[in-house]
Amino acid sequence: MTKQDNDTVHPRKIAKAIEGFIELAEWDDTVDIDEATGDSTLNTRYEIRNQVYDLFFEGDEKSEFLALYLYAPYRVIEGKSVDATLLVNFINDHYRYRGRLTVTDIGQIRYKEIIDTENIEASSDMLHNMLMSGGGLFEQHMEHLGAVALTKKTYEAIREEYEREDEKEKARKEREESTEE
Repeated sequence: MTKQDNDTVHPRKIAKAIEGFIELAEWDDTVDIDEATGDSTLNTRYEIRNQVYDLFFEGDEKSEFLALYLYAPYRVIEGKSVDATLLVNFINDHYRYRGRLTVTDIGQIRYKEIIDTENIEASSDMLHNMLMSGGGLFEQHMEHLGAVALTKKTYEAIREEYEREDEKEKARKEREESTEE
């Protein structure tokens, strides 16, 4: 099969979007492409508030899926998986992000977002938005995730902190509304 034939079978539209994203972000990374399938992978690092996260973009040309995986720079310590999983479930249920946060079997905290690109054009902007969603999640919740994963702090204690923060925000909004009247 020639390169032209392979591009017809696997047009590499997702790989091109990943390459466009690298160019837009002005990174020096390169996309790994499986010549047989046309599937593509970007494996790099991404910094959020001085913490280095593992970042993967994967393009499955046959299924037309584009996936982002963003891994926290630490693993959940032994005995804390239940607390970490409960907190992850709470975050997924109470906040809006395009992807989902999970705790893997080996204790990695991972943000995962998959987009079906069938009948739509994958673009560098799409990848940027995926990364901003995952990065925003970690930025907003990194202290709580780290505390439950790496210390003796329990899920219940973290939930109480979220509830106090919610009460403060609610009181602030009520004050703003009352001064507007």
